[in-house]
Amino acid sequence: MKATLRSIFLTSEQPAATAKFYRDVAGLELELVDSGEYVYWKVERDGMQLAIHDAKRFAEYTDPPFAESNLTHLYFKIGDQQEFLEHLQNCNLAAYSVDDVVVTVVDPDGRRVLFGTA
Repeated sequence: MKATLRSIFLTSEQPAATAKFYRDVAGLELELVDSGEYVYWKVERDGMQLAIHDAKRFAEYTDPPFAESNLTHLYFKIGDQQEFLEHLQNCNLAAYSVDDVVVTVVDPDGRRVLFGTA
């Protein structure tokens, strides 16, 4: 049996702020999905989905989120590190850390998100 990664679900105490972060910083075209009873944000590309859900509404075991565990790592490939650092400045954000390959940024929920050239 072969498994195919289909989706990454992030939970957030501030899902609108987290969606804005990923729109502004990673350039993801997240759309608001509102069924009238449940709201979340998602982007789908090439059969893969990233979704951001309200932690209190998503599932009992995700509330409250435990950002310190940093169990979810997201890695985005970027073409040019210096250009990305300038982009962060334009977003009024500072990098959490920078090395030769990776710029790490903290999202509104405390997750460390990696943007690297490798």
